[in-house]
Amino acid sequence: MIYLKKVCPEDLEKEWLFVRDMPEDENGVTNEWHGVSREVFEAKTLPQMLFFAEGKGLPEGYVPETFFFLWDDDTIVGQFRLRHHLCESLRTGAGHIGQFIAAPFRGKGYGTEGLRLTLEEARRIVPEEEIYLRVLRDNAASLRIMIKNGGRVVGQDEEHYFVRIANPGKGRYPSVQEAEQLLAEAEQCNPGPWGNHCRTAAHCAERIALYAGLCPEKAYVLGLLHDIGRKFGVSHLKHVSDGYTYMLGLDYPDAARICLTHSFNEMKIEGYIGRFDTSEEETNMIRTRLREIIPDDYDLLIQLCDAISGAEGVLDIMDRMSDVKRRYGMYDQGKWDRNLELKSIFEQKMGRDLYEAVEKDSFRPA
Repeated sequence: MIYLKKVCPEDLEKEWLFVRDMPEDENGVTNEWHGVSREVFEAKTLPQMLFFAEGKGLPEGYVPETFFFLWDDDTIVGQFRLRHHLCESLRTGAGHIGQFIAAPFRGKGYGTEGLRLTLEEARRIVPEEEIYLRVLRDNAASLRIMIKNGGRVVGQDEEHYFVRIANPGKGRYPSVQEAEQLLAEAEQCNPGPWGNHCRTAAHCAERIALYAGLCPEKAYVLGLLHDIGRKFGVSHLKHVSDGYTYMLGLDYPDAARICLTHSFNEMKIEGYIGRFDTSEEETNMIRTRLREIIPDDYDLLIQLCDAISGAEGVLDIMDRMSDVKRRYGMYDQGKWDRNLELKSIFEQKMGRDLYEAVEKDSFRPA
């Protein structure tokens, strides 16, 4: 039986032998651990592979990456590396997936099946609307494998073909450039400090995502657009429903979701601080959707960033909540406690202080 399995300590012996014998550089696939001893593999290489999947200990410029081995019964026949999201160097370079089939097993369908299984994993993780791959122009076999799995060649340079495979259900938020344009247009409709509050939230979200193993680009865009409903005028709760409806109308459901969830860290409408200026229909929509949504890391991230972002820069979370309490005369205790819990959650994910990560003392929105 052919199956894909994440690197794990239980398979150490066979994983070590496979990695040790993988060429250092073949067909564009590099292996920095070629020839590694068993002792070093167990003490350093294997832990590093596991940490990379969690976004820990990444060299500068790297993104989280999961290592998979392709097995046929009890024999490892290949290795697939899945990068969780793109950065600029991956977008114009190696892309999301690296693949290697050991020489004795080539030409037997393992590459096609291995990529198919890796794409299943990618579609659970990768936020981009397409899976990016790259292949050497003289590696016709690997190109055929990609095409069999739905790939299409979208470009080339002197050495490589660049291939894309659809990632259904993604492409659910705008690009950075479009998001910045949407915010600028919204500020023209309703000028105010809320625009720079959004820029601060976007900066914080991007920085936290960088250290917490999330997609910095997605985090930045969602932070930038969380209050986009304010485009339609000065409002309280209504900016939530307005933003949600606006983003859905542009076919950006992930951005719409953040417009809805960012104000409700307990996922209930009763915790909202401000005036209920929505219609009965809008209020019921918000209440219903909050009940339906299971918050993910991006929901939690923007909730936290909203709580530390001011128009002039990053705020201490206690100062921000105290200011809101002073202005509105109340602050729901559950919401207060949850904000502090979110701060702790993301500090643990990042392995560092929140304010250091978001450059509290130096960042100012432009």
